[in-house]
Amino acid sequence: MSNSQSGNFLKQPFFILCFLEFFERFGYYGFNYISIYFYISKLGFSESQATVLMGGFAALTYVFNAVGGYVADNVLGIKRTMFVGAALLCLGYASLAIGSSLSPHLVYPALAFIIIGSCLFKPAPTNLIAAIYGSDKSKLDSTYTYFYMSINMGSFCASILIPLLAKNVGYTVALLVCSIGLLLGIIYNIKHYYVIREVDNRIGLIPLNVKKIAPFILSVIVGIVFVTVMLENDGLINWLLTIASVIIFTLFIWQIIKEESRSQKQKMIVAVVLLFYAVVFFVIYQQKNTSFMLFNKHHVNLNFLGWDINPQTVPGFLGTSGIILLSPIFAAMYRRLGKRDLALPQKFAIGLFLSASAYGLLFLVCLFTNPSDKISFAWEILSISVFFASSELLISALGVSLMAQLVPDRMRGFAMGTWFITSALGIKLGSYVASLVANNAGKGKIDVVYSASEQIASFEKYQHLFGSIAAFGLACGVIAWLIGGRLTRMIGNN
Repeated sequence: MSNSQSGNFLKQPFFILCFLEFFERFGYYGFNYISIYFYISKLGFSESQATVLMGGFAALTYVFNAVGGYVADNVLGIKRTMFVGAALLCLGYASLAIGSSLSPHLVYPALAFIIIGSCLFKPAPTNLIAAIYGSDKSKLDSTYTYFYMSINMGSFCASILIPLLAKNVGYTVALLVCSIGLLLGIIYNIKHYYVIREVDNRIGLIPLNVKKIAPFILSVIVGIVFVTVMLENDGLINWLLTIASVIIFTLFIWQIIKEESRSQKQKMIVAVVLLFYAVVFFVIYQQKNTSFMLFNKHHVNLNFLGWDINPQTVPGFLGTSGIILLSPIFAAMYRRLGKRDLALPQKFAIGLFLSASAYGLLFLVCLFTNPSDKISFAWEILSISVFFASSELLISALGVSLMAQLVPDRMRGFAMGTWFITSALGIKLGSYVASLVANNAGKGKIDVVYSASEQIASFEKYQHLFGSIAAFGLACGVIAWLIGGRLTRMIGNN
């Protein structure tokens, strides 16, 4: 009996890739959860400044993924690009752990190592999965949902362990653990390389052209220097992101114009519309790791069932635990519905509704709470673990499936890069929004104590932010739903 017939459609290479992706996400999110406090402590930043740098770092880890897609498609092949990226990430976390203890100036080059490593690594696993299941796209939504669950298992473990280590042992040990995790993932994949040997694109299946190695190494070095300079000047990041977005979407539109097949042309137009929805989603998404975390620090009772919860743990723990629990349900639902399943435009519209509802709930809780009091942690479980986790599964988890299904195979690597540019744009905008309500005083101090008037003013700023996000997200969700039928017909999926 075939895998498809038995229902066991997840193949062995899929699990090998998930193992490495687990540790890559463990490292990335582990650092992500402690980064605001890390920047405040090591660089002497305020909460607002740390939020801006966090957004710049996160955006750059995504914006250069278009370059990673190009390298995978035209230079090294997918697997070789993935392994080089993983090695750079391993070095980056180790450098950040050691360098930050020696000098604040060494933080930026270490962050650049992580960004360049991420740009090479990130598009690769999703492209390899698309290669594994390329002949059976009916399974892509379900497969990517399971893959997204593996990502969030790494994030979940990191949300508990890394903030705990950072608080009780120090940032050096916490970041070294991120590096060691990547090393374990690399070793495991090398040991089981025979399983994924034949899974690659055309470039990856032919011997490496040694003439390409020296220019590639030089490009990596130049990239690290370039990114280091940008991290020290946030305005440069904004310019780069603007220029990159214009270029990448212009090229995407040009590919649509050149496309000869009418049906394929319509699918690519739908992809552009859904990418706009994704920008809106990622603006909302970034609040979870910035505004939501800082709101927990100042305005939430984090003593829950007798446990004192670290505010750095809350966004990751709530979000990923919800995704891990809901992913099998969503994947089973996609398979059971089969041809009756909602098309991608409807899924994106519902995802926008749910993400807006998460912050709408927080707004209502704030509205009926005295600003001088702290809200119950239980409300956040419903908001993030149920509403927002569901929205992630409908938008972020299916983004790679979107690109695999709606663009021709020749554009797969570039299209994945376009998805990550979209993520970067939304994340940077979201971080800017978060910085407007974050505390701009108390530079270098993690435990800032508010006066009574400051406490009330801060509470009301977050309440207004949550309400604005909810209203904007719901409006976009309504528009997305109203035009969803038209977009579905353009896909040809009635």
